[in-house]
Amino acid sequence: MPEEPATRQELTKHLQFMAAALPSKNVDDTTGAMRAAVYASLLAGYSNDALRFMARTACATLDWFPTPRQCLDLISAYRPPVSDQETALRLCQSYTDAAFDRWLDNIGSGQPIGDVPEQWRRIAVERGILRRLSDGSFVARARYHGPFKPYGVS
Repeated sequence: MPEEPATRQELTKHLQFMAAALPSKNVDDTTGAMRAAVYASLLAGYSNDALRFMARTACATLDWFPTPRQCLDLISAYRPPVSDQETALRLCQSYTDAAFDRWLDNIGSGQPIGDVPEQWRRIAVERGILRRLSDGSFVARARYHGPFKPYGVS
């Protein structure tokens, strides 16, 4: 779920935080209003957490109040926190991928196919690790030596 954009007040709070901590060139009221409009226009749409990251990073790394481009550069390094659900899904996918790779290695070396999802078998057939026989069953190519051929039938 995407993060909600910061409100105008939250954006102002972050800019004031940077202004309090970082020196900047003195400007008249008109120039200051124009400058604030530029910052507001460029930073609108970013989340409160992203703006907080930008302001804290600016105060920690810069000697002067950042230019609009510097603000955008700082905010581009922000990565939103990963939800517990996303973490769980990633871990489950990693486990499944590892199990599938292990299974492919095992059947490639001639071990039994076992009870695995049909999709895994189809992928193994496409990769040439399994062979599907005419009766619909599967056999590992490492163990398959072709159909029985009767010789010398009398």
